[in-house]
Amino acid sequence: MSQHSLPGTQISAAVCLTQLIKGDQGRITGLIASHTAEQNMLRQRLEELGFLPGENLRVVALSFPAKDPIAVRIGNSTFALRRHEAEMIYLDPQS
Repeated sequence: MSQHSLPGTQISAAVCLTQLIKGDQGRITGLIASHTAEQNMLRQRLEELGFLPGENLRVVALSFPAKDPIAVRIGNSTFALRRHEAEMIYLDPQS
């Protein structure tokens, strides 16, 4: 498992959403820092949709063969995220 320190958070270790497989779940620890206007807009949109620290997330499907998009479930909602969107989300995996 790779370790990432996310700026502006108290996270010591986190896994990128793209590292998970179907059925994996975890608690969102944060989103990566935005460096461009486009990334900032994407980050804001993800937060508006509910991708917030503390929320539980489960991977429900991965597209074949490139794993793009990734279908995830938060609460009662299911979202299809493109790989570049999923790369912004870090979480603490749970079994």
